[in-house]
Amino acid sequence: MWLLRFLREVTIFILTMLFALFAFSYTLINYPSTMRELQRAALYVREQVHELYLPDNYMVWLDVFFQENQIVLVGFSIAMRILLSIVFALLGLLFGRRRRPEAAASAPATSNSPFSRWG
Repeated sequence: MWLLRFLREVTIFILTMLFALFAFSYTLINYPSTMRELQRAALYVREQVHELYLPDNYMVWLDVFFQENQIVLVGFSIAMRILLSIVFALLGLLFGRRRRPEAAASAPATSNSPFSRWG
């Protein structure tokens, strides 16, 4: 059971990254002015973080890993994760396995727990 859950989560992660890269590339090619605005916003965020005057051992890591393109790509990844979560939740509601109330009431309790018959 845990293996299936792990494989499902890995699949969702890979789909999220692929869709985020596709959306990033699509925006870059078809809407360059929008991408420039997103990069300007990311540069503003980066400048605000630099104004915190953190110690140099933190600022070096921020300079390496906090580039404008990376910030925009993370934003696309977050948006795709939210979108995929909504889609999979709707698909789960539509195609998820549901137990019929008659079958649940007639099924014998398999556990010794007093809560086993609660559904």
